[in-house]
Amino acid sequence: MNIVGQRRWLFSVLAALLIAQSASAADFMVNGQRFTVPEGFVVELAAGTNLVQRPVSAGFAADGRLYVTDSSGSNDKPDQQLKNPTHRILCLEDTNGDGKFDTVKVFADKVMFPQGCLWYEGSVYVAAPPSIWKFTDTDGDGVADKREEWFKGGTLTGCANDIHGPYLGPDGYLYWTKGAFSEQTHTLGNGRVLKDRAAHIYRARPDGSDLDVIMTGGMDNPVEVAFTQEGEAIFTSTFIDFSQPGYRDGIGHAIYGGVFGKANDALEDGRVKRTGPDLMHPFVQFGAGAPSGLCRYDSTAFGAGYRDNFFASLFNLHKITRHILRPSGATYASTDSDFLVSDSQDFHPTDVLQDADGSLLVVDTGGWYKLCCPSSQLSKPDVLGAIYRVKRKDAPRLAASELKTAQVRLSQPPSMADYTLPVTLKRAVWKNDPANAKWFREMVGLHASKALTNAESAQIVRIAAEGLGRLRDRDSVGVLLQPLPVDTLIADSMCRTLIDIGAPVETRSGLKSNSDATKRAALIALDQMDGGDLKAMEVVPFLSATDERLRLAAGWVLSRHSEWGEELAGWFRKELGAPNSDSARLEQLHNQFSILTHGESDQQLLGDAVMKPGFKAETKIAALNAMADARLKQTPASWKAAVLEALSPSSVAKDASVGRAGSETGAPLRMAAIRAARTVNGGDEVSAALQKIGEDTQVSAGLRLEALSALPVGSTLSAPGFDFVCAQLAPTNAPMARSSAVGVLGRVRLNASQLGVLTENLKTAGPLELTRLLSVFAVGGDDALGQKIVASLKGSKSARSLNPGQIRPQFAKYPEATRKNAGEFLATLNADAGKQAARLDSLLAELKSFPGDIRRGQAVFNSTKAACVACHKLGYLGGNVGPDLTSLGAARTERDLLESIVYPSASFVRSFEPMIVATKSGEELSGVLKKDAPDEIVLATGPGSEVRLARNDIIEMRPGTVSVMPQGLDEQLTRQELSDLVTFLKNTKWGPQ
Repeated sequence: MNIVGQRRWLFSVLAALLIAQSASAADFMVNGQRFTVPEGFVVELAAGTNLVQRPVSAGFAADGRLYVTDSSGSNDKPDQQLKNPTHRILCLEDTNGDGKFDTVKVFADKVMFPQGCLWYEGSVYVAAPPSIWKFTDTDGDGVADKREEWFKGGTLTGCANDIHGPYLGPDGYLYWTKGAFSEQTHTLGNGRVLKDRAAHIYRARPDGSDLDVIMTGGMDNPVEVAFTQEGEAIFTSTFIDFSQPGYRDGIGHAIYGGVFGKANDALEDGRVKRTGPDLMHPFVQFGAGAPSGLCRYDSTAFGAGYRDNFFASLFNLHKITRHILRPSGATYASTDSDFLVSDSQDFHPTDVLQDADGSLLVVDTGGWYKLCCPSSQLSKPDVLGAIYRVKRKDAPRLAASELKTAQVRLSQPPSMADYTLPVTLKRAVWKNDPANAKWFREMVGLHASKALTNAESAQIVRIAAEGLGRLRDRDSVGVLLQPLPVDTLIADSMCRTLIDIGAPVETRSGLKSNSDATKRAALIALDQMDGGDLKAMEVVPFLSATDERLRLAAGWVLSRHSEWGEELAGWFRKELGAPNSDSARLEQLHNQFSILTHGESDQQLLGDAVMKPGFKAETKIAALNAMADARLKQTPASWKAAVLEALSPSSVAKDASVGRAGSETGAPLRMAAIRAARTVNGGDEVSAALQKIGEDTQVSAGLRLEALSALPVGSTLSAPGFDFVCAQLAPTNAPMARSSAVGVLGRVRLNASQLGVLTENLKTAGPLELTRLLSVFAVGGDDALGQKIVASLKGSKSARSLNPGQIRPQFAKYPEATRKNAGEFLATLNADAGKQAARLDSLLAELKSFPGDIRRGQAVFNSTKAACVACHKLGYLGGNVGPDLTSLGAARTERDLLESIVYPSASFVRSFEPMIVATKSGEELSGVLKKDAPDEIVLATGPGSEVRLARNDIIEMRPGTVSVMPQGLDEQLTRQELSDLVTFLKNTKWGPQ
């Protein structure tokens, strides 16, 4: 095992031991809530409501005073707050050194919504959107008398995600973040104009000069930036990654050349410099945690194992988390654990920072914040925040001189490792001295061959490449284009270096390299650099590359150049018509058809591929599928003609390679045409062609149903088409055919006569189709139609298996006589309905003696006793077995809410009806259908429990009558708890502020 391997092994063992040691926990009751921290730590109140009301962020001065931004509790729209700013900056002081702040002074008032706080060299910097303000006390009275707009962001959105910071970096620059997706324009220190809508991390010197951007992404809200011992910037962010289920927020590494998710059109408009189609991901995943504050702990007061750990505050999850970073290639991985957890739903930590004595301060903003954050559930401006201190029980008290030294150190740029080669390189990069270019080139050449197996070498290559890019060193292009065995992250950094150097002549030589990685880097760099002058014919050869990354990069580059349409169309036309194009070659070309949807010539080629003779059936199908996936707002005339041609029986009959219209070989082409017709706005002619297929008795029933299901919503259905669809509802037909037929009827607009005929199908419809079929009649009608519906239901065996709550809403738009008749029938389905109604009336009267409280109701909702949150989502948090309750109170009466709690099976929300599935193995499963695909279904059977079933394993599916939500919750709760829960649900009316 080499030295690096030994270090990694020892680090892994140490991390595991540290996490195991922290598994034992201690609880502390502080300020009315329970905190859980690792054994050996204590939690104290550092500043209560007598000093701070709703603290948001904080920063220490060199003399130990703590500057705190304090919210007024306003959730007004930001533009309204900007007109009348009501927030403030406080200065707290611990005058007797007992760890508790005891004096407070308002340093500045009338501050816009504060989203950061930094004391540096005598001034306090606060992000107050749309700008960063610099507050200075020039006369020494403890009150800021000078206000300067230090940085002008220029944009103000509605969700408090425009700007956060600033944060002091080890390079002496101030860093801050910009989120949301409003366009900003800034001139950078290197002269480049940055104009885009993406999210960024910026930095500038304290005097405001040398503006630079060090991270770009599609995330909604990057928040705080902190720095590793090597000087690397890491940051917290919300809505940064949706690449896997459960992902959302996290901690990312702001690497030169990397562009982060989430996938966003702000990254696709050509103004963001990219190193390829792939986006970076955070190395820590929080789910819907809403991380905000982040700090690196560089003291030994917690123990040696805590030094250089990171702590993050998670607003939504009511806790502080601990992160032990370790090298992972050119970036980091992390061992994660909880450090401080509160049992209070109103504990919302927004900042975490280290004090001079090595303790950790946790800023809790309280319950006021709700701006675009439904996970807060309720705005509670009267639930005030506080500042807490976490420290070791046995931590020694520092002498006054030691404390003062530590205070001064904390106010300076973050410390870095004394000496390692990556750190030395990082410092050299910051100096931006051309004299270092030769050294950077040497480091790339020496360490690139070891970068895949040695983490330090990987970091060295990445950092040296950044230095060359920032210097725009043209002499390094040859080194960067060598066939180097580096990972994708380093390759992206080296590609970004080529982009920033901007030497197209030298870079173009890489297109002829024997290395696919080098070709890819040169290809993307030429596309992205200013003046790269990349030509379409330089790209198209790589569409056939055997290396997948190179092939995908070529397709990505081509998709960004609609102006190349004529050249691309000509090349594709030639290649597709080549007599030696085997099936593998054709498949490669077909996979690239998506790039032929932007330019006029490209679009014409796709139309010609379908319309003109000489193209193979596979090419026609691929062209139609490309049209279907393009989803253009304006459909080209050539596409409309192509779809019409492919839908017609004549086109199938005259192409011997496709086969007869009704044959198995002919079906794929017409199926592709139908798929294209779903998304291509073809107007009446396409609808008429679909109708003809639906009426054609020479075509398979499946194809006929597909064609009719592609009709635009609200279309009329011809008499032959209607008769055919009704025939598919017969119980003897396959379940998929019956389901497809109901789907067609749900899309079209039936006339009164057709609705009358359809009532006969209610008698024979299976239980799976009956509920959906009934919804077709929900449009309403006269009493004659209504009576026919009721009569058919009385003759239906399937209706007996349905819950009355599934049938009753369908009669809402019928005359009173019909509703009365339907009600009498429904009463026979549920003999207990009268008793249930009487009990609900009694309970409502009884609950009037127990006035409900919204906040107590919130506690009931989130409690293990009621366990509502396990199945229902409020805002971003909760389960997905039951309906989202975020805006429930806007649509339900108190009686409705009480019924849903006491009798959950009385009625079901659409798409959350229970389903019973019988399998070939004899098993019967009950749950909510979460996925209904041709090949499989997914059934949610309980909180966090899903079952995936293949279609060919299912023998029957039928609606259930018993809700997944258990009955009897009213017996588990006291009358007061029940009243509180109903009151809380009634007030869940969140929407954009």
